[in-house]
Amino acid sequence: MTSLVHIFECWDHFSRGKRKRKDIQYFERNLEDCVFQLQNDLITFQYQHDAYEHFYVSDPKQRRISKASVKDRLVHQIVYEVLTTVFDRKFIFHSLSSRLGKGTHIGVTILRRMIGKVSANGKQPCYALKMDIKRFFDTVNHQILKTLLRKNIADEKALKIIDIIIDSFKVSDGPSGSVGIPLGNATSQLFANVYLHELDDFIKQELRERYYLRYCDDFIILSNDKNHLESLIFPIREFLVKKLQLDLHPKKLIIRKLTQGIDFVGYVLFFKHTLVRTRTKQRMKKRLKEAYEIYLQGKIDGVSLDQRLQSYLGILSHANQHALSLAVKNAYWVRSQCN
Repeated sequence: MTSLVHIFECWDHFSRGKRKRKDIQYFERNLEDCVFQLQNDLITFQYQHDAYEHFYVSDPKQRRISKASVKDRLVHQIVYEVLTTVFDRKFIFHSLSSRLGKGTHIGVTILRRMIGKVSANGKQPCYALKMDIKRFFDTVNHQILKTLLRKNIADEKALKIIDIIIDSFKVSDGPSGSVGIPLGNATSQLFANVYLHELDDFIKQELRERYYLRYCDDFIILSNDKNHLESLIFPIREFLVKKLQLDLHPKKLIIRKLTQGIDFVGYVLFFKHTLVRTRTKQRMKKRLKEAYEIYLQGKIDGVSLDQRLQSYLGILSHANQHALSLAVKNAYWVRSQCN
């Protein structure tokens, strides 16, 4: 974790695509001195985490993002890359968030296959139980997280560094200790998967549910039997409360039939076709419009604008949205030509 080779490799990974940012440039001016000092602080346990900078983004709902200093974000990257090699192979295949080779598009592909199997290619009814954890990142219990990490890590020196990162942020103190991990840290996504792997294991091993998918704190179970899905809600809620001190979001607990469309990771799936969620389309149009406006102001170049367009066309390519894709292309072409 603290070798110079590893730290410099993590700097390359962390700074890639960010070198125009002022805080990155400032750190990089004296990169070797900064890295040598950081290595010494980590080895001698003099490393201390700085305060976070907080700001809000709308995505589409308002979220509070906590941004650490460049030094601390480099430490997060150092820890993330080491812990990923330890934990990733332990996670279930159908845990999709923040993992190499996974993600929303793979999730849609897997869910399509599951729908085909559960519905016997459209011949049987298919229901989806969709659940979400209430204020997940704000309610992760520090002590439980540390205990789960210690199941697989024995190196006390490494654990001291990890504990500093966990203790650097909290939303509040409860009767069983501090709670909350920040949105924005590289380590937070990994910590979330470590924490919710316990839920994955419970649903797969204890409840024996075969058709289960999870993307961060959003998860779904498929079945032919609506009553069976309803019977799962209580044991899942009980497990979350007792073992992880979490709770289900009451307004995001939904059972839907395939004919109504199964909403997951930004897409709505039916047996024969897939659509992009309405909110996703609205957000896409808004961001493309914003990108074009800052392009006209000269804040980004044509290459950056085109990259954003291609990113959204990639989202649409995983759905049956040919007309929308064509409309987006035409709007972009007309605007760029007019300019």
